[in-house]
Amino acid sequence: MSGRNMWGRCWAGLLTSLCLALPQLALANDGAACDRQVKPGENVGMVLNGLPQDDSHQTVCLAAGEFQLDGMLHLERSNVTLRGAGPDATTLRLREGVSSPVLVLGDVHHQEPDMTVRNVTVEDLAIRGRANAGEEFNSERPYLSNSALIVRRGENIELTDLDIRDCRSACVLTEYHSSDVRIADNVIAGAKWDGISLNRAGPTRVVGNIVRDNTAAGITVEYLNNSEISNNVVTDNGSHGIYLADAEHNRFADNRIAGNAEAGVFLTCSVRHRDPVLCWDNSFSRDNVFTNNTFENNQFGYQVAVDKAANCLHSETPPNVSRGDSFLASPNQEPAWEEFGRCIAYDGSRTLQQVSSGD
Repeated sequence: MSGRNMWGRCWAGLLTSLCLALPQLALANDGAACDRQVKPGENVGMVLNGLPQDDSHQTVCLAAGEFQLDGMLHLERSNVTLRGAGPDATTLRLREGVSSPVLVLGDVHHQEPDMTVRNVTVEDLAIRGRANAGEEFNSERPYLSNSALIVRRGENIELTDLDIRDCRSACVLTEYHSSDVRIADNVIAGAKWDGISLNRAGPTRVVGNIVRDNTAAGITVEYLNNSEISNNVVTDNGSHGIYLADAEHNRFADNRIAGNAEAGVFLTCSVRHRDPVLCWDNSFSRDNVFTNNTFENNQFGYQVAVDKAANCLHSETPPNVSRGDSFLASPNQEPAWEEFGRCIAYDGSRTLQQVSSGD
């Protein structure tokens, strides 16, 4: 029986004792039950820390309004849904001058997490960091960046219908082999560094997001495998649209990549030494398929960066393929391919002609 029908029967005149016997669960906007409700001014951290220490699934619903935070919220418990009343209604915001992550899923007490957090959903709210407050890394925990939303060794994590902006480091960061993470239908903008950063990531789905106006890349990868990045709009970022280091066996489809200051997609290695740049052996991005992506007005479409340690020289065919992509004012750049081999093949992809408004 739905919550609406249960309460309707109460109002219709059922015995008071029957009404009092109904489950004492509040209802979220979509009718799903809330185990805990939190209103602006109440302590969200205390509610999260006070959830039952068992395997039961718990839904924490944040009411409409703004939640001012003096420091990060962290959730180390599995089987939790944290739900707002909508990204236009509920906001988690760091107070002025606070230098901190906003929300961390997973172990914050050790540099390398000693536990895995599973089956966590964060949805239907806005998150605001402090892009210009303090340093990039947390003063109390130097291994923790002051990104807005961090997943540390997470499995089966859903981040959906969020509006995340004004982030001191990345807006969304997954790290320490997080896998089965779904980042979908979010607006991610205004990071001091990258919009989405995937660090040592297992299977991940990045689908249907708007990722724009970040100081560095829209999406950056330091090792990613068996993942899907599709139907995103990645625009007007300060360096690359998508930066791929040591990425393998991934599918990139139907993305619009436009107006980025450097490459739409930058294909490279994992960097071992930065000055001069040297790659880890055999770490060049490989076996990636790019399908039906649209590149518009980037400095380059695809840009390839290789060296003697990580290149495409010994591949019989190029290890990456662009299939049916289109390029408008986004020329591809693959320098020194005679020395390092071809790293990307173009199968049915095409360059579009610039058409003036008068034609």
